[in-house]
Amino acid sequence: MDCCVVGLGYIGLPTAAVLSQAGHRVIGVDINPDVVANVNQGRIHIVEPDLDKAVSASVHSGSLIARLDPVPADVFIIAVPTPFGEKVEGIPQPNIDYVLSAGRAISRVLRPGNIILLESTSPVGSTKRLAQLILDESGLSIDDVHISY
Repeated sequence: MDCCVVGLGYIGLPTAAVLSQAGHRVIGVDINPDVVANVNQGRIHIVEPDLDKAVSASVHSGSLIARLDPVPADVFIIAVPTPFGEKVEGIPQPNIDYVLSAGRAISRVLRPGNIILLESTSPVGSTKRLAQLILDESGLSIDDVHISY
């Protein structure tokens, strides 16, 4: 199965490595060219015990490739940051702009039967917003793809 992991940070990169080691072909996507270059050289940019070995083995086996843009896959995992943004009544609100941007990016390569998993920590209603954006941008219907949080 081909998996596309969008966001190669503390959640996305270990997830990509584990999926790769489980026998899946994994395309890791990040907007940072330095992250993409490091991963494609089998190196990591975060601190996680033994992740360096897993990423190196996955890259050298050819089962993990990093890119700046998504490509067609069977499963898409969105693992991008949701940093705190503006405050409402003194309470910082999560910013889901990166989630929506990832949704736009994968919408260009989606096809019927795809599975889309939103892994990013998100407020209530984010999955619904992401789903609507994906359907609007891709031209697919809700019966064409499977979207989950």
